[in-house]
Amino acid sequence: MQFSSVVGQKDAIGRLIKLGKEGKVPHAILFGEEPGYGALPLSVAFAQYLSCPNKSETDSCGNCPSCNKFSKLIHPDLHFAFPVNTTKKISSKPVSDNFIDSWRKVVRENPYMAEQELYDEIGTENKLGNIGVAEASLIFRKLSMTSFEGGNKYMIIWLAERMNQEASNKLLKLLEEPPKETFLFLISQSPEKILPTILSRCRIIKLPPIKIEDLSEKLMEEFSINRTDAGLWAKISGGSLSHARRAILESTDSSAFDNLIADLINGCLSKKLMNVISVWEEVATLTREQQRNFCYKLIEYIRRSYILSLGSQELSYIPESQKQVFAHWAATIKPAFYEKGFELVNKAITDIERSVNSKYIFADLSNRFFLSL
Repeated sequence: MQFSSVVGQKDAIGRLIKLGKEGKVPHAILFGEEPGYGALPLSVAFAQYLSCPNKSETDSCGNCPSCNKFSKLIHPDLHFAFPVNTTKKISSKPVSDNFIDSWRKVVRENPYMAEQELYDEIGTENKLGNIGVAEASLIFRKLSMTSFEGGNKYMIIWLAERMNQEASNKLLKLLEEPPKETFLFLISQSPEKILPTILSRCRIIKLPPIKIEDLSEKLMEEFSINRTDAGLWAKISGGSLSHARRAILESTDSSAFDNLIADLINGCLSKKLMNVISVWEEVATLTREQQRNFCYKLIEYIRRSYILSLGSQELSYIPESQKQVFAHWAATIKPAFYEKGFELVNKAITDIERSVNSKYIFADLSNRFFLSL
């Protein structure tokens, strides 16, 4: 992966290039982000850049043997650790190496993946992954070995907040006395859950949401949509490429959630609290994947209402059977709600991906909708 393949994040890329040119790359960097901001492709691109013998002023060459191995995620000095759990094939003490082929496959296809997408690929059957002491021991052993190709060694720990206490303590020892020419890149969507003593030994780079113009260009290229549509999707996704992709795909799908969403919004508008409670209680019983699909469909419905409220019908396909409902919403919903509504649903999606209690997520979302609509 090259910096040129990272969507936006120009400031962070500039900081990393500057560190590389000045020879001041710290042994440990923690990239803080929300899902879909691009910390994983950015960290791989940085490792590729540092190891490239033919790098330019702004990027790795992308063509040398080293770059080719990095782009395929098979460079022998590039290591990964990520949350795992037992599966039908791996019944005890799972570590990342047990699933490395699946990891490479899903990251090559979508380096902006959500946590659940990895679990679906490796088959953890709806169990939350973690990074345990067996993984930490493996990290320690890999980084203590001599470099295979005589250069730097890299360890990228994806979702470092999934480390348990024992693993965190073992990693801390490695950070206190890091081997030479070794770099650890930690990626976290909840840095506050990581041991403060680990954070204090890392250079922290917090990624902002992807800028609307950068995300719009990517969406135009990927989905062949016009600039106006792309700009709207970029705006309502909260600067997350993964959220934008899922929302666009969900907007073209038929949905089993039409009635639930209608009951939620109508209940909020008419201030029928029991109707709203009934909706969130039902959604809270769904699987995490179904809950995410519900949220993406909810975003699409809010988008349609928003576009109609602006007086435009060209950007929003609405089935004939639903036109009266959307016309009512567009005329009734307060203009100030839309931006807040998109923000609330994106937060709910992030909380689902972080495995926050479902009842809390949807009780909170429904309550805030009820008060805002």
